[in-house]
Amino acid sequence: MPSGQLDFHRDLFSLLERELKAMAELKQILDRETSALTYERDSELLLQLISEKDTQVSDLKHLETERARLMEGTGIDNDPSQITHYLSTEVQAQPLLHLWQQLLSLTTQCQESNRLNGTIIKLDSQHLHQALNLLRAENSGDSHNYGPQGHTTTANASRLLGQA
Repeated sequence: MPSGQLDFHRDLFSLLERELKAMAELKQILDRETSALTYERDSELLLQLISEKDTQVSDLKHLETERARLMEGTGIDNDPSQITHYLSTEVQAQPLLHLWQQLLSLTTQCQESNRLNGTIIKLDSQHLHQALNLLRAENSGDSHNYGPQGHTTTANASRLLGQA
């Protein structure tokens, strides 16, 4: 193996290890966020986790930029499928391929965890809006009824009594 290629593999190995470590830390933050959203309901903890998550994502972006420069220097596109193809075809790159596959798998897990957390937040927001609407209806004298098509309608309670 030429010296330049050996240096490239060593640098890429080191970089992929750092990316994998940073992605594992992000996964831990996301898991803690899921727990905080589901069980703890601690707003200060959530704000802390959001800050940690932002920092970790920023660190990961810097590592990806570093990887893009490294790959570009050897004429390989930083596209994940291109990296996978290169690492799959280079016999000497098998340890790199293993790290790369771990990184891709962990990235997918982080995306799913983040999507789950977003869904939890969305459902909580919907429940909050529904509760607020119920409180507003009680305070304004409005009541919710169902129309002939099964859709919720809002009618003033005094009009309902006057129509009955």
